[in-house]
Amino acid sequence: MGPDLHKIWVVATTEFGSSVRTKSFLISLLALPIIMGASILLQTIVADRADVKTRRFVVVDESKTLEPTIAKAVKDYNAGVESSDAKRTRPRFELEPTPPAEGPEGDSARQLALSERIRRGELDAYVEITAEGSEPAAVRYHSDNPNDSILRDWLGQTVNTEVRARRFRTAGVDEALAMRLSRPVEVENLQLVERSAATGDEPGAIKSAAKVDPVRTALVPAALMFVVFMILMTSAPQLLNSVIEEKMNRVSEVLLGSVSPFELMMGKLLGNAGIAMLLAVLYIGGAYGVAAYHGYADVMTPGLLVALGGFLLLAILLYGSLYMAVGSACNDLKDAQSLMMPVMLMSMLPVFVWTAVLKNPSSPLSVGMSLFPPASPFLMLMRMAMNPAPPIWQVVLAVVLTSLTALFCVWAGGKIFRTGLLMQGKTPTFAELAKWVLTK
Repeated sequence: MGPDLHKIWVVATTEFGSSVRTKSFLISLLALPIIMGASILLQTIVADRADVKTRRFVVVDESKTLEPTIAKAVKDYNAGVESSDAKRTRPRFELEPTPPAEGPEGDSARQLALSERIRRGELDAYVEITAEGSEPAAVRYHSDNPNDSILRDWLGQTVNTEVRARRFRTAGVDEALAMRLSRPVEVENLQLVERSAATGDEPGAIKSAAKVDPVRTALVPAALMFVVFMILMTSAPQLLNSVIEEKMNRVSEVLLGSVSPFELMMGKLLGNAGIAMLLAVLYIGGAYGVAAYHGYADVMTPGLLVALGGFLLLAILLYGSLYMAVGSACNDLKDAQSLMMPVMLMSMLPVFVWTAVLKNPSSPLSVGMSLFPPASPFLMLMRMAMNPAPPIWQVVLAVVLTSLTALFCVWAGGKIFRTGLLMQGKTPTFAELAKWVLTK
């Protein structure tokens, strides 16, 4: 006798209702928007709070020609900083005198002394300008804070500007003319030219190519993939926790008195799929409102929405059944960690390759990974939002392969779920799980 659809529906609605009414669901529902909003706000606040601490440094100029130029540039730079009426957004620079190289160790002793001053906080950096003949050869920047690039970048630009001007004068070349002749040509990133729709017997007009919009070409595809990924990671692991908790509390034994293992598993899967769809509606709805406010309401086409819902459902069935199978075979979360690792690695595959897919959606790697069932719900959806869009046959093939894989996972997960739910004791190995699947 086949599974009772009514019992599956009762389990699914019960699972859905009990989950959405909990405080943890409401917290998880609000956590993502709050965290994202807080991170954006924090980045904005941090960006406005510029580091204006004075940078003190020493220049050791072996060429004996650039230190006066740097001193004059520091004076001009500080004058620009102090003359600004607005809130200061740049630090001042303070060039200290170069100490002499004394004693038998000479330059090495001076380098050590300057390094010790930096460690004590008396200096921020010291700079060595090496020379080849009469021309500077390299700038060596020493600091205890290698990630602070404000002074380092300014020094590099100042030295290179002066060295370039001297080379032009030595060669008898007018610097302004050379800069004008070497000015680069701007490269515009444009879409393809196309013809508008025909009106009557007249062909449509040829439309000029529009500029490429990074929001449409990069942000939207990446956002769709990560929405599916985050919803899956929010909802599917909860199935594992739920199954383990019911197994530890012997609730599953009571439930199996009324429903079969497959009916219980499918009910939980469908209930979790409903939760995932609810999250998708809420998150995509909020994202659509933000996109519409900024003039990008047309990025979410009906086809993309249907594809998102379909691929999300397949991902929940595929990964949810695997998580439930792992949960039914284990007695606690600690035992589940080793069995859960392969499932986690499969779900992380799209995160490892999404940048390569974004750069070249038609490459063999992109096509192959988007047709690989564990990654298809994420990467094929991403490619569908990009240009060039994948051929229809690839989309159909991805749907077919992912559906077959999801059905196999549900079938195999059901076999493991049936056997493991009532078993206690040692956690089974992968070989034992395979035997459970092959057992009639």
